[in-house]
Amino acid sequence: MTINPDLNPGDITNDPIVNEVVKLILDRHIQGMNKFGKTMEANDRPLDQWIAETIEELLDAVHYLTKAKSITDKFKGKEKLLNELLAKAKEDTFTVKDNDVHTEEKI
Repeated sequence: MTINPDLNPGDITNDPIVNEVVKLILDRHIQGMNKFGKTMEANDRPLDQWIAETIEELLDAVHYLTKAKSITDKFKGKEKLLNELLAKAKEDTFTVKDNDVHTEEKI
């Protein structure tokens, strides 16, 4: 396995997202080389095994994304509740009650 030691994935483009993807690809390549000891090009598994492996990986990705979505949905629900409570607190904070007349006046 050879990777140019002068290569800095963070400096490939002016887009930090693309640079992060390149870094992830290189890190994954190194991990695969350490585990399997050969490049993708040198791996001559049958096509049906590549397809089966891809299906398994994509199914795992669906699980991960579904879990991540459930977490963001919970946060959105809590954010909505927090915003409602904050609006109520602001409303109560900026309201003056006139106890003699029993009316409320907004400031």
